[in-house]
Amino acid sequence: MTKIIEKIPGISALLLVAISIVLVTLIYVGGNGDPIDFAGESLTVPIFTDALLYWSYSLMALTLFITLFMALMGYVKSLISSPISAIKSLIPIALFVLIFVVAWNLGTGEKMSIIGYEGTENEGFWAQFSDMMIYAIYALFGAIGLTIIGARIYIKLK
Repeated sequence: MTKIIEKIPGISALLLVAISIVLVTLIYVGGNGDPIDFAGESLTVPIFTDALLYWSYSLMALTLFITLFMALMGYVKSLISSPISAIKSLIPIALFVLIFVVAWNLGTGEKMSIIGYEGTENEGFWAQFSDMMIYAIYALFGAIGLTIIGARIYIKLK
């Protein structure tokens, strides 16, 4: 029974790769749908594009679920064996949340003037989200710089 259980991850990986290869092959040899007009040019779209995109989304969701589940299981085991170190391991996550909350509050929902853009996604939530991402990137780049400098100083003093 244990030999079968040990083989399941390998079989699952081979199955996922095989399905991916079949879908990618179908994109190239499966034919094209009706042409679409884009910027005055006629473009052809493969018939199986949607299937490949949904498969990619499914693989990404599965990967995210497994990663979060395993991280949670590792945290629970760490919490049982050493509660203090498990709680200390949450500090970086709390700092990331703090950075994004502060960055969100620094952002504004005012409409951005974009030359040639007439849509509504440049105001409200999306404008504030864009600002949040920019401010968070600035803060994280600054933290990386300080970490590099701090590590060099620590090594010199050690």
